[in-house]
Amino acid sequence: MGARYFVGKWNGHNIIVVSEDNEKIMVDGKVVAENTPGLHFLHVSLKGELPDEPELSVVVVAENHNCFCIVGKPLETEYDKETKAYYAVYEGHEIEANNKKMRGKLIVDGVEVDKEDDIFSSYVILGSKADEDNKRFIAVLESDKLKIKCQIFAEAENVRMLLCEKKGGELIPVNESDDDFFTGLMVGMMMPH
Repeated sequence: MGARYFVGKWNGHNIIVVSEDNEKIMVDGKVVAENTPGLHFLHVSLKGELPDEPELSVVVVAENHNCFCIVGKPLETEYDKETKAYYAVYEGHEIEANNKKMRGKLIVDGVEVDKEDDIFSSYVILGSKADEDNKRFIAVLESDKLKIKCQIFAEAENVRMLLCEKKGGELIPVNESDDDFFTGLMVGMMMPH
């Protein structure tokens, strides 16, 4: 299978995820995260800092022909063995992410704001409703062998990522219905070599 490319734009930053022998996140033409080459099962998760914005992280979860990208402030989490939940606090808000009964849940200030209806597979992404600035709390729960790991982000945003293929040195959307969106996105975007 050849290389896969996912392309998105966030707040003036160009984000490209390249999946070949290994996966990498490129922001504005610079590699901010990559994993080691080799066979990766189920899904791949990468996290890197945004250039010139070190308080923000770009997080990518990719599998097959899907790529989910989040930009937000990573929060320090604590795991409670008794409740089997991860906790974080941000500006007075208490955030809980758990995977009880194999169904992920996100709870903010004691109120369930999102849950996974299906049985948890290798990962789940949960988020609160967006505020007036289109920001939200987002939790990424991932299975790591027999253990669940969790990342929680504040002031987070989803980034629309388009699956592309490289033709003649250019990245072209695989889905023709994305052409109009993609054309606007590509203005001034640096392509990987």
